Amino acid sequence: MSKINILGDVHCHTLASVHAFSTIRENIDGANRKGLKLLAITDHGIGANDAPPLSYFRNLKSLPKYVDGLRLLKGVEANIMDLEGNLDLPDSILKTLDIVVVSFHASCVKHGTKEDHTRAYLVLAKNPYVHIMGHSGTPEFEYDLDVVIPAWRDAGKYIEINAHTFVTRKKSIENCKTIALACKKYQAPIVVNSDSHHEFEIGDVSKALELLEEIDFPKELIKNASLDWIKSFD
Repeated sequence: MSKINILGDVHCHTLASVHAFSTIRENIDGANRKGLKLLAITDHGIGANDAPPLSYFRNLKSLPKYVDGLRLLKGVEANIMDLEGNLDLPDSILKTLDIVVVSFHASCVKHGTKEDHTRAYLVLAKNPYVHIMGHSGTPEFEYDLDVVIPAWRDAGKYIEINAHTFVTRKKSIENCKTIALACKKYQAPIVVNSDSHHEFEIGDVSKALELLEEIDFPKELIKNASLDWIKSFD
């Protein structure tokens, strides 16, 4: 059993993402079964084929702040739509959300060079509405870790270590280890998320934590293992 206790899961999907299988209520129940204190709902942005409409993100504000004692964050996994770092949701929506995860998906943008992806991530580091770099270990979207990781650290943003990678993106696992080592080297804060697609995956990040423990990753850099970080959303 891991010595690290994740208190919040800030990347999960609901039926609104179509390829996922659970409702918000079911994900909340899953979070409570795991003893989490915080959960972010981050369905795919409108650039994905299986995404909800823009009106869904406009209406997230109608969700309660707490459900059964669980802090519920309203968010999105926004798609990076080009190699210039443009996203699929307008700033007018992004600024209303508690959590914005940004990810490269091959279904939304064709991969470029290492330099192209580095440039896009540097643009996103300057975006005031972006919080988390999602599952960035995909080999096709390689980037310069020695440039991007410090830039995101200095911008006060977080790099995600994504547990779902160990299920669906196994060719990315070694890259995830390399990214975690770079975060350790540059003292860049991370979040460890399930990227769950059903309620039974919520908070299940054991494989990701095993990887972090293997490299002796500093617990103090894992933001969603910090009660102070969780309380910062109150």
